[in-house]
Amino acid sequence: MSDNHKQYIISVMAADRVGIIHDITRTISAMGGDLADTRQQALQGYFSMILYGSFPEDVSRQTIREALVAIDRENPFEVSIKPVMEPTGDKPPDPDDCYVLTARGNDRIGFVALVSGFCAEHAINILDLSTTGRDATYTMILLVDLSKCPPMEVLRAHLDQFNKKHGLSILLQHRDIFKATNEITMI
Repeated sequence: MSDNHKQYIISVMAADRVGIIHDITRTISAMGGDLADTRQQALQGYFSMILYGSFPEDVSRQTIREALVAIDRENPFEVSIKPVMEPTGDKPPDPDDCYVLTARGNDRIGFVALVSGFCAEHAINILDLSTTGRDATYTMILLVDLSKCPPMEVLRAHLDQFNKKHGLSILLQHRDIFKATNEITMI
């Protein structure tokens, strides 16, 4: 992204429907927006998307907001736009430090808080999080950065204690191993 562009994080939420991603990305590209990263999810009939992109200097936050809201006047989007802060100097985690943590247990209030609390206590940075509840079982899948946490043998010992104390099944795998054992290969 060039220096003469403004960078924004844009959050959009609306009732889910077919074509919504196309409508949003078409509107952004019509303004000269260049998307570098996106995340999207549909939950309980609601669509949510977070986008990171750059826009020409003459495209204001208000212009972006108005264009996105105008996509569907009958069911207006909730839109939040934040300018990207100056770089902090923090570099993305080294791929060697990225792991997948899967947590499974009985569905209960506070499940996500419990597991994310363990992560915070052990300096595990959560990069991505997905959860699902089915029947009486709750499952979390987290992409985590372990670059600032205790040594692996210490972390695994704490994880074992945490599992026993809370009746959970938590597995920590290097991201490459997780991908190799969970990807479907197209023939």
